[in-house]
Amino acid sequence: MRLYEDLVDKAVSLARAKRIKRVVLGLHYALAELERGGSGLSFVDREFLSFCCKDSEVSYWKQPADLLVKAYLSPSRTDTFLALAIMNALFNHRKELLKEATNVDPLEMIPLKPKDDVLMIGFFQPLFQKLQGRVKRIIVIEKGNPEENKRALENLPPLSLGIVTSATLANKSFHEYLPYLENISEVILMGPSTPLCPEVFKYTPVTWLCGVSVKDSELLFRLVCEGKGTLSFFKKGALEKVNLKVKK
Repeated sequence: MRLYEDLVDKAVSLARAKRIKRVVLGLHYALAELERGGSGLSFVDREFLSFCCKDSEVSYWKQPADLLVKAYLSPSRTDTFLALAIMNALFNHRKELLKEATNVDPLEMIPLKPKDDVLMIGFFQPLFQKLQGRVKRIIVIEKGNPEENKRALENLPPLSLGIVTSATLANKSFHEYLPYLENISEVILMGPSTPLCPEVFKYTPVTWLCGVSVKDSELLFRLVCEGKGTLSFFKKGALEKVNLKVKK
């Protein structure tokens, strides 16, 4: 998929002369930290992890970052998760880009009406509750219901907003949903796995990148090692939200 290749190409250009400090694959998230650089996360979709020891033979410790981000295109899911975390460490450490970010919730800036329908790929409970009563209907697409999801996607009404979990980039299913996003005026890519790389997403229907920057890399490393997830990361103050408008 060209989008995945474009993300890797952009990350490689940022990764030269950088090395991996440490990585960890936790129960819910993978974390990569760069020497003299940033930290990044990727959702870990455990459904795709191999049993026993049959998976990646790639060594990450202290290795060149520009070589390892290419592992995102590997069939190994372990490599995919860790490489996406490395890419996010590169993307969310660009200070000039972060100057364009806002902490204002995009939902506060997107005009929604009671007659509007919203597509949600991945269930975001806080957003679901916030949108309830504000729009006509929220169509939720979740893993585990393939036949039901297929019917729902093939019979979508006109939509005013799409919200897509960035976990779809961790399991590389994002491209499967692109055809259903084409005619939606506002599409938000959301979650800690979101690559803050508007240069790549400007060629997609995505209009907002709602990701994270790391405030405390040492604390985040410990929380990932302990098997914690998104709620703990924010509650403990290891992350802060970053919202970037994608300029078309």
